[in-house]
Amino acid sequence: MEILRKVVFYFFLALYLFLCPVIIFYAFGYILAPKVEEGFVKTGLIHVESLPENASLFVANRRYVEKTPATIRNLLAGAYDVKLTLPGYRSWVRTVRVEPGRASNFSKILLIPKKLKIRTLIAEPFESLQAVPGTRFLILKGSGSAGDLKVFDWRNDSVRQLLPEGSPFASGKLERIFSVKDSSLVLIRVRTVEGEKYVGCFLDKEKPEVKDLSGLFQSGEPEEVLWEGNRPDYLFALYQGSLSRLDLEKEGVLPGFFKKVRGFGLLRGKVYALCGASLVRASFNAKLGDKTLVECGVFLENLFRGEEKFRLDFISNNTICFRGEKGELFSNALPYRFVSEGVRGYQPDDEGRKILLWQKNRLGVLDFEKPERKKEFFERGPEIEWVVEKGQDIYQAYFVYDASHVLYVDNNQVFLSRLEERGVTPERLVPVRGGSAVFYAEKTGRLYYLEASSGHLASVDILPEGITFSGVIGEIEKETQGAKL
Repeated sequence: MEILRKVVFYFFLALYLFLCPVIIFYAFGYILAPKVEEGFVKTGLIHVESLPENASLFVANRRYVEKTPATIRNLLAGAYDVKLTLPGYRSWVRTVRVEPGRASNFSKILLIPKKLKIRTLIAEPFESLQAVPGTRFLILKGSGSAGDLKVFDWRNDSVRQLLPEGSPFASGKLERIFSVKDSSLVLIRVRTVEGEKYVGCFLDKEKPEVKDLSGLFQSGEPEEVLWEGNRPDYLFALYQGSLSRLDLEKEGVLPGFFKKVRGFGLLRGKVYALCGASLVRASFNAKLGDKTLVECGVFLENLFRGEEKFRLDFISNNTICFRGEKGELFSNALPYRFVSEGVRGYQPDDEGRKILLWQKNRLGVLDFEKPERKKEFFERGPEIEWVVEKGQDIYQAYFVYDASHVLYVDNNQVFLSRLEERGVTPERLVPVRGGSAVFYAEKTGRLYYLEASSGHLASVDILPEGITFSGVIGEIEKETQGAKL
């Protein structure tokens, strides 16, 4: 009996001496490799989060009990086929490379329904859609007359005529619609039998409210008209390099507010203008000639050489973008000149930290706040990361799901792609009417567009109903993304 007790004691002692280091190594991310000569090796992990959650997870054709969000640990270094499946949704399949001591983090995976939830909102044909940026309104154009313009409120799915019944401008031909970000005022230019008319339309009223502003505009079409606020005191109109201030309260015009203007923008009650190769500024209510020189010199002369005109956009309080007539993209941030030609447009995120920009065949992201790389001999600043490079005719794009995805229109077809993945075939969503814009509302997770064949206004859910971009942010994301185990 004593011998048996000794045998049992030494057996458990040996088992303890063997298992104890194994458990310790396991806790630190090491496992005993199958090959004897390898011994203990450092492992990696894969973390996945999906929207919707509770998707089944397969790694290397092995189904795991865990549902998303899930973390698969103790994986040997190498490439693994990862697959997510959820009834009613398209499968998500990627080849993921695991590195020793690191986490391969796939957060904010957006699963696309097999059958998209498409709703027809207005069953009548329209030619084009124009969003009023920063508001809840879409302007829908039917025929060429101003009386056919309709306003759609995407927050409550309501629609009404832009002009009131019996308006003298309703029979006029629509020439152009001016709108600015965060303002429910739109300005329409209408050609009537009496000549050109300019009509201010206030969209935030239950009943159509319009104001004839024609007396403030000179003959000829302005290159640009800008203002600030829903009930602005002033409008600023640019005519062939001369900026005029239109006083709505006093119904007066101050021509030549700035001269030799190549582009201008508004920010917090001040007008900024690129005059020649100098940047100048003045308050909205400044007297003629009362302006401040912001920047000038040889540097700006080299940057803005020639006579080309630019559009100025304040992406944030500290960042300005300049887009030239040939598609150049400049900024006041290093390296200043980002694209020499071909930029068709750009779309900032809500915080003004980054922008989407697109050319005909490619789409990129410019992150002004991306952490700088290690110090190099020449300071470079942020660089454009081209995320789509084989497009055909890209003409619009939006950030989706807290800027983790990009939705874009290419050759009248809407696609969705995850920004952190390169070389992956984008998800094809819906075809749209040729020549018409689309609008994506991050607050509702819906895309609004005109159907390709009928021209009817429709919407499709990009994010699951009831969930917006701030709905799901995994706790492990901050702990594991790019960090060592």
